[in-house]
Amino acid sequence: MLLSDVIMWFLFVVAVLLAFQGLWLLSRSLYTVDVEEIASYLENGRVKPFFIGLPIAVAVFFGVAICGGKHVTFGDLAAIAILALFFYYANIGVAGLATMVGRKLPSAADRDRPWSGTIRGGVVLELAFLFPLLGWFFVLPISLIVGAGAVTSRLIAKRKERGTSSSGNPISSTAPTGVHTEKTGADEVVGAAG
Repeated sequence: MLLSDVIMWFLFVVAVLLAFQGLWLLSRSLYTVDVEEIASYLENGRVKPFFIGLPIAVAVFFGVAICGGKHVTFGDLAAIAILALFFYYANIGVAGLATMVGRKLPSAADRDRPWSGTIRGGVVLELAFLFPLLGWFFVLPISLIVGAGAVTSRLIAKRKERGTSSSGNPISSTAPTGVHTEKTGADEVVGAAG
């Protein structure tokens, strides 16, 4: 192996690790509440999300194998698209996992920068991913499966929350979760006049 090959693979690994951090921070910024709730959900255990995410990962594996095995341009593009969508979907959950790990390594800076816990946890996960064989074939795939399961659990919980809030729950649809709105006499007068 030439020195140029070693440098190429080293730079590739560094780029992938930086991309993971970027994807987790992007997920945290776009889905802040969801990532925080996924982190809280994962603190209670990671076995259930693993078994929820396992069928999703198996379906993605077979979808990529079927589409990519045809050696047709459209099939290869479909396989890449399926894999990319799965990675994005699962890494929203892995952002929650990184946040959970970062919470277990607290810092005084977290009060001013709550996203620094995600970075800290992400660094720990990435260092675990680098461990030969164990990290490549155990920690990384399990993290993706747990992430996919956690996101799926969160989506199911959101759907249930929407179902209960629209079925006569006194929580206003525009009020934040947990805030109850009550009408006063002045509101009724304004409502009748307006």
